[in-house]
Amino acid sequence: MVEAIKIGNISVMPGEMKRGAIAIGKNMYGIERELPVIVYRGLHEGKCLWITGSTHGDEPEGPFSIKLLMDRPELDPAKMSGTLVLVPALNVEALMDGRRGDPRDAFSYDMNRFYPGKPDGYPSERVAWAFHEIASKYADLHLAIHSGGDHSMLCRAFFAPENPESLELGKALGPEWDLALTSNVGGTGNPTSVFAGMGKGALTVEHGGYCRCLTTEFVEVCMKYVNGYINIMKHYHMIEGESVYADKWYRGHQIALLANASGLFVGADVPLREMIKKGTVLGHIYNLYGDVLETLTAPADGQVFGLRYRPSVIEGEWCCFFGAIDEIRNDLMIAGKSK
Repeated sequence: MVEAIKIGNISVMPGEMKRGAIAIGKNMYGIERELPVIVYRGLHEGKCLWITGSTHGDEPEGPFSIKLLMDRPELDPAKMSGTLVLVPALNVEALMDGRRGDPRDAFSYDMNRFYPGKPDGYPSERVAWAFHEIASKYADLHLAIHSGGDHSMLCRAFFAPENPESLELGKALGPEWDLALTSNVGGTGNPTSVFAGMGKGALTVEHGGYCRCLTTEFVEVCMKYVNGYINIMKHYHMIEGESVYADKWYRGHQIALLANASGLFVGADVPLREMIKKGTVLGHIYNLYGDVLETLTAPADGQVFGLRYRPSVIEGEWCCFFGAIDEIRNDLMIAGKSK
């Protein structure tokens, strides 16, 4: 006899789609706070894919891309295999305030630094733990959806641990996602490292930012994610159709370029996500007299994938995220040639 999958307060049988929630504790009115959950369970067995948005509350691309995904006709549980679990916002309190973390929780602010949390920890740690207790039981694959949020524009990059399950998931994102930065396997701190340490496929995916949350630009950004979601589901035979892949993948590591002077950081005419040589000028920091205090240059051959869009900086703040390319792979799951 086929048993129901129980996620939070809902039980889902094959061929069903249900909405529900994961309880995360009561507020002062005695009302249970919840993480919204949408579950599509196919008629046939297959992978269980979780897509989680807004671990950081200033990154709304997760919830909106999930909304756009749910509009797609492919999401028919009567025609699907496996299970799709959608969690639009992992940190609802932070999302409501548009902040990176819950503004009322000064002790466990960044959920992407202390995951999976603790059952008896600080408020945000308890939320992370409530989610992880269920997700770790069911998920074969996990996507954590991020962006540049309140500070930057990030452009189509993902962090992938070097375990086969995660690299296959990265490959399955499709042709628009070919910058694969390294991430840890195992340990704690963020969902990707934790799930990969359990032998699951897990990615932290980055695209967008508040600077592109207006009108059709926001839709354009989020559709990059939707295309990736659909391609993943095709790759794992959760829905019908042929998946497509990048021709090659740039495998490297992130370098955050920090300001060594306070002033206005103005980026040079360097395109995002194109290969540039070590030493290429990326921008300048000016003081209020118009003098150049610092010139930032590419620390290696690689790609700029994240650029600050608020010019004002103080010493120690980051100006851009740089992907130093270690190798180019013709297949992400197989080590490629040197750059």
